[in-house]
Amino acid sequence: MSSPSGREPDEEGWAVPKRIGYIAASEATHFVAAPLLAAAAITAIGVVLADGDKLRWPDATVFALTVCATLFVFSIQRSFNARAHLFNAADADDWFGTENRPPDTVLKQHQHAGFKKWRTSVRGATNAYNLGVVTLGLGACLALAPPENATFWQAFFRWAASGVAALSAGVEGISTARIWHSQRSGSL
Repeated sequence: MSSPSGREPDEEGWAVPKRIGYIAASEATHFVAAPLLAAAAITAIGVVLADGDKLRWPDATVFALTVCATLFVFSIQRSFNARAHLFNAADADDWFGTENRPPDTVLKQHQHAGFKKWRTSVRGATNAYNLGVVTLGLGACLALAPPENATFWQAFFRWAASGVAALSAGVEGISTARIWHSQRSGSL
């Protein structure tokens, strides 16, 4: 998932992200995908602990999957905390109604400040999610490595599957590094 990096709002308008669908994509990632992937990583840890004697590197696999699950949970929590700062005009109408609603200038000031907090927090959540995907791939790579006593064809296919997982984790790692670089250089 890429970074939110909303444009700076003008004094008259409400703050919005650069891409209009980013908020929905962020929520789907952090509130649907991340919990499912965290659960999958925790389940895989249990399987590895139960059948570690069948794996080449069970301890390294457990470590990678534990880091993975932790990153996904961090992503969920950071995004949840960020969401508390995000609102728009429709939310203000729902909350205050039309009679008790504060002036737009006051609401927009609060919304702009909250949007900046949301953007900063959701970047952290996105970075954690992306790194969680990388470590999930690393955990899969380690789990797929054939055991020492594998036959030729077992080893061949297990190393091939492990290589696919390693390649996927590497591609995601490069993509994540590019996002981090663009965030630090201010291009997003």
